[in-house]
Amino acid sequence: MKKLTLFAVTATAGLAVALTQPTTPVLGAATGKVLLDGAKPEVKPIVADTAKFPDCGTIDTTNETAMVDDKGGIAGVVVLVEVAGAEVKPLEKAFQLDQKNCRFEPHISIVPAGSTVEFLNSDKTSHNVHTFPGKNDAMNKTVPAGGKELQKLDKEDRIEIKCDIHPWMQSYLIVADSNFYAVTGKDGSFKIEGLPAGEHKVKLWHETFGKGDGKIVVDAEGNAAPVEFKLSAEKKSGRSRKG
Repeated sequence: MKKLTLFAVTATAGLAVALTQPTTPVLGAATGKVLLDGAKPEVKPIVADTAKFPDCGTIDTTNETAMVDDKGGIAGVVVLVEVAGAEVKPLEKAFQLDQKNCRFEPHISIVPAGSTVEFLNSDKTSHNVHTFPGKNDAMNKTVPAGGKELQKLDKEDRIEIKCDIHPWMQSYLIVADSNFYAVTGKDGSFKIEGLPAGEHKVKLWHETFGKGDGKIVVDAEGNAAPVEFKLSAEKKSGRSRKG
């Protein structure tokens, strides 16, 4: 009888401890595509003066400003998910934005606010990193071959980046007030992980097709149905840069 009583007390105590332990929130992943609503635009290759700048090497003349596949998937769309109450954490390491063969890589990139960006130069020629921010400090510096420049970006922003030496070079850097984001691939697809349960607002931005919005719903078990967003081929909404 004493053994049975001891077992019952131990089991009850174990159950009480288990019930009072904090539970780890279930996190989910959202997947989807961003499609073009309208006719696929004709996109011409970029014009790069290879004869004048031989140190650039073989320049990829792909125009990344309006890449749409045969099924309407838009590449290079910024997808931002707003999670209410979530703390925005900067990247632990500097995000590297490189210059290779006189192109910025990647063409579209995102970092959370408070992160540091490392502007690299992997070319054999100098570049000029000229940024056009809306809220953060502008940069206009020459980066020698093999060199780099660092900049911390504390404010939510959309920054156009140019090289004054090589006029075809251009990219965009998004400073996000969120840790939940993605840039769509060649087929317009994206995946964003670590989302808590709930209904979350989504903001879209593309350099040619403008802005859009939507929502993503993650259930209590971390499941989210694939979503499809559309941007119009007819209308662009965005901020014009100054400077």
